[in-house]
Amino acid sequence: MITHSTYNTASLWRATITMLVVLCLQAGCTKTTTQVPNILINNLGYLPHEAKIGFVTDPFAITFSVINVETGEIELQSPIISEPTYAAQAGDLVKTIDFSGFNKAGSYKIQLDTDEGSSYEFKIGQEIYTDALSKVLKSFYLQRCGVEVLSEYGSHKACHLNLAHYYHNEVPHEDVSGGWHDAGDYNRFAVTHSYSIALLIHQYLEAPQKYVDGHFSIPESSNGIPDILDEIQVGLRWLLKIQNANGGVHHKVSIKEWNGEHLPDQDSTRQYIFHISSTATAGAAGVFALGSGVFSDIDPTFSSKLNRAALKAWDFLDQNPVTVPLGGFTNPPDVFGGEYGDQIDLDERLFAAIELFKMTGDTEFLDFFQVNYNKFWNRSFYVPSWQDLRNFAFYSYLKLDQTTPGLDFDVYNDLLSLSKDYAESILNRTNANPYKYSLNNNEYYWGSNSIALGYAFDLIQAFKIHGNRQYREAAKDHLHYMFGRNPIGISFVTGIGSNPVKDPYHQFSALTLHPNPIPGMLVGGANYSTHLNNKPISEFQAKNYEDRFRNYMVNEPAINYTATLSYVLGYFSHPPATKEHTL
Repeated sequence: MITHSTYNTASLWRATITMLVVLCLQAGCTKTTTQVPNILINNLGYLPHEAKIGFVTDPFAITFSVINVETGEIELQSPIISEPTYAAQAGDLVKTIDFSGFNKAGSYKIQLDTDEGSSYEFKIGQEIYTDALSKVLKSFYLQRCGVEVLSEYGSHKACHLNLAHYYHNEVPHEDVSGGWHDAGDYNRFAVTHSYSIALLIHQYLEAPQKYVDGHFSIPESSNGIPDILDEIQVGLRWLLKIQNANGGVHHKVSIKEWNGEHLPDQDSTRQYIFHISSTATAGAAGVFALGSGVFSDIDPTFSSKLNRAALKAWDFLDQNPVTVPLGGFTNPPDVFGGEYGDQIDLDERLFAAIELFKMTGDTEFLDFFQVNYNKFWNRSFYVPSWQDLRNFAFYSYLKLDQTTPGLDFDVYNDLLSLSKDYAESILNRTNANPYKYSLNNNEYYWGSNSIALGYAFDLIQAFKIHGNRQYREAAKDHLHYMFGRNPIGISFVTGIGSNPVKDPYHQFSALTLHPNPIPGMLVGGANYSTHLNNKPISEFQAKNYEDRFRNYMVNEPAINYTATLSYVLGYFSHPPATKEHTL
């Protein structure tokens, strides 16, 4: 056992804390009615030889102990030397505990000297993120549409095989099965597919040694191709299906309105193919180009097909220089939910242009990027999401070889400077938040978890470009947040961590006989606009969350959320120990 002496007498310390608590209560930091632990840690775990930070909201705690779950022995005891800090977004007084020097592999929990219970269990080990990543990636297989899905968590027969109808003329399309169900329901959207595919491709390209055949056990395992590429093909093949003969890509395939819960293969509601949109077309063009490069050696025929599709999509965009439809896609009056509207398509066009340049070497595409990169109203980077792909384009440009013919160094240096300023702003927000989290007060909206992980993606890119290790550590802070080091104390990822989400709005999970939801899906997270029975869940935006099936505004997973998690988790994971690394 390692023991450190305390630095303050208990009586003086407790008196000081009591005064702070009174002042905090007077300032309005009342507790939410949600029961959360006093010790908030990553309840998945920590990598050895990296920072291990947790948070304590018990104002009277003076010391903490790390307890070995298997033996019950105290492995480390240490004073809590940090001063309490008020976390305004959560209404908590937060103190930091640091056990970074403890690296022994095993399962542990944290205990306070106040005997107010212990933390959830967590692990220390080299493989923890690797194992979690296999579950996250396999969740895409479990979201597949149009095929039989088999797993220990639930199964369904092939679904949505009926021909879909074009919304405006009711002419049947020959087939739009495939791809992934978008979220807890069974609609499919081009823009979320493209965003998710882009992240999965970048995840693979940046560290291909981490991804092997048999990584997460899918029907294609043992075909000689890394499982992640098999799954990427699923998404790309569906986008190819919904590309029109004129090169445009249809915005979505969906039903008109929610029609109750049922298993995927029991959904007989007519699905519709909606209008082409330029945002869908440009996003697809970008991932077609990316995919063409990834599969050039693995599957040359598929690569060529993607190459042609990317150029065809660009031809459509070239012939339609204004957003299609004008003002962006909107649902018809009798269609409800899942609009994914976007009034500005320049970010998607920039993404398409830079990836098409990399695919073809044609300076037409580089010129388009360099002429148009700065035409956004705030002329800056912006957190990536299905609605804004500019950062994907900007980082791709900054990773071009500086000897690239036609490269404009004024543009390059401008983006280099802007990217650093942007990363510094994320880092400063993260460090200023007692929970080490970057969201602004007004960013706790629908899907807030994916926005935060979008910032983590940005920090990783900034680390690669500028080399500041603080960016990397701040990105990892966001991963800790997702797995339980947050004001709720819950892992927002199904089936991962010792206190994961258990009741997400996910129809397939809810209607199977398995007691737990399918693992590896990230739910949307706290949403300051959501109400239950016309009352907020909490007066604090970071706690406006509940693990309740019906509250899809905070507790529904989506492929674009999970893809962002997959990228960040993949970055910090290690390669599988063996080829046959399955669930």
